[in-house]
Amino acid sequence: MKQKVVALLSMFAVMFIGLNPAHSATTQELERQISELSGKVEKMRTRARSAGGSGGHAKTTLHGYGELHADLNDSGHNKMDQHRFVIGIHSQLSDWISLNAEIDFEHAAQKLEWEFGYLDFQLSSDFGIRAGAMLIPVGHINEFHEPNKFLTVERPDVHKYIIPTTWAGGGAGIYGTSASMGVNYRVYLVNSVKSVKGAGDTSAGDSASAGNGGCDLLFKDTSGIRSGRGELNKRCFDSLAVTGRAEKMLSPGVNVAYSFYAGNTSHGNASVDGFMFLNEADIQIRKGAFEMNSTIANISIDDTAELNKFASDEGTASGAIGERIFGWNIQAGVHLLQLMGKTTQHDLIAHVMYESLDTQADIDDTCTTNCDVDNKAARDIVHFGLTYKPIPEVAIKVDHKILEYAYADGTTDNQDKTTNLGIAYMY
Repeated sequence: MKQKVVALLSMFAVMFIGLNPAHSATTQELERQISELSGKVEKMRTRARSAGGSGGHAKTTLHGYGELHADLNDSGHNKMDQHRFVIGIHSQLSDWISLNAEIDFEHAAQKLEWEFGYLDFQLSSDFGIRAGAMLIPVGHINEFHEPNKFLTVERPDVHKYIIPTTWAGGGAGIYGTSASMGVNYRVYLVNSVKSVKGAGDTSAGDSASAGNGGCDLLFKDTSGIRSGRGELNKRCFDSLAVTGRAEKMLSPGVNVAYSFYAGNTSHGNASVDGFMFLNEADIQIRKGAFEMNSTIANISIDDTAELNKFASDEGTASGAIGERIFGWNIQAGVHLLQLMGKTTQHDLIAHVMYESLDTQADIDDTCTTNCDVDNKAARDIVHFGLTYKPIPEVAIKVDHKILEYAYADGTTDNQDKTTNLGIAYMY
């Protein structure tokens, strides 16, 4: 036994001496090995470049989100919809150039949307240039519209009919941070929304302003500018717009922002420009177990009397375009488990929201043709519900929505009551 123990200890001693730096390679030998290893790394980078990489910097990741909705209507049929499944791509092409894109498969993949696709050129730590198909930086949901980031099952109506989320445009601009002011900003020049269409704006090549998809876009009486944004294959490029957003944290948990969008909308179809200016402001607050957010937006559109007459003469009118479009909302939420002092990753949020919007807040006094006010243009909405998040990336939602139309004669009609169920996820 003693000999076996001695032999075993001797073996360990030899192994230790072999691994001990004092008995390993000399300094010169280590330098030679390091140099050889560096050469191998450089050869790997060369092979990566020849195979389509970018100097060893390229790194591509996938992300995305999805949501399933069930709408239980008090009047009419219940509905279910695999509303969205989105595949997003981020690729770091170099240490200062990156690509971002999202493809949206809507309504159980029956509709395909190009959400956005743009390049970021990061010129410094606080300044960059962005170019491509970009999300318009208006409101706090349009750019960051993943369903886990808002509490209701459906996107709020203000962020659907006033700010037509999701809303994109093609162009270029700048983004960055002003360290001295503590402000994040984006400013882009993009092709503008379209207010009216001519009789020939229905298929590709039928008018000078037609895009590959026909440019058959126009503003409507009850949906405002929403139908004027269109898909990217229908974007006209005869009128331009400038848009921007600035955000500032006033104190921990309190963020305020201002957005704007300004540009002509007729795209040469009418004899007037139809200049549109959108002002938007929002605030987001999170203090302990309580949160609140509010958005207000106002849109003014010039030359609506002429635009409405043009649409009527062309036979393409979809109700009167309002000279002013206005909407606002306010939402409050309570994180119940946190309020009860529970230490857990789970989150249960009770919330309530009030919205008021009018897509025909004002009709031009000089309007003589196609000037009727739609009874469903002005409406007030109340939402209340619960959102449960077992983890931040997954949300199970239920809410009840009460929609009330405010008619032009001063009467109201409580026409739409819907219970919404939703499953949302991000990956």
